[in-house]
Amino acid sequence: MKTLVLYTSLTGSTEKYAKDIASAVNGDVFPLKSFKWRNIKDYSIVVYGGWIQGGTIKGLDKFLQHWDKDLKKKDVIIFSCGMTFPTEEGRHVLIEQNLLDLYHVRYYQLRGNFDINKLKPIYKFMIQNSIKMIVNDPDATEDQKALAGIKDHPIVCYDAPKVEKVISVIRSLEVAPKPEQETK
Repeated sequence: MKTLVLYTSLTGSTEKYAKDIASAVNGDVFPLKSFKWRNIKDYSIVVYGGWIQGGTIKGLDKFLQHWDKDLKKKDVIIFSCGMTFPTEEGRHVLIEQNLLDLYHVRYYQLRGNFDINKLKPIYKFMIQNSIKMIVNDPDATEDQKALAGIKDHPIVCYDAPKVEKVISVIRSLEVAPKPEQETK
């Protein structure tokens, strides 16, 4: 059986991670919106990657709609990609906010790139307005005010250690005996 990597990407970071993971494990990779779910039977390991907006992993709800019928008996890995530094506290918040604790999945939080110029106009407008509000807020922290520089200085990051961790977990799942394969 093979590994399937599905993703939803806004500026390309999640797509790059998905393609790199699939390439490393000789898996197949598709944008979530173009995958034909009738083909899920060909895969034993399914990875989903989505970008983060407001604490929500985009596309995760559409992915998990297939949990009971298509994913429940498979090894599932989920990763998210966002512009903030991954922290243990942030990871727990994302798990809670995206209800990942209700599913038997492995979850990894990766840091991604962020270039406001690659955003669709509506997202660009929203970010620019948020930055204006932060800059004009007398109670904003220096870290929050530093976000104003994002307009002129995109965040460029590739989380190679986390990508390697996901790849190593997939490789260990590929060789692990499944319950029906175990001898008595």
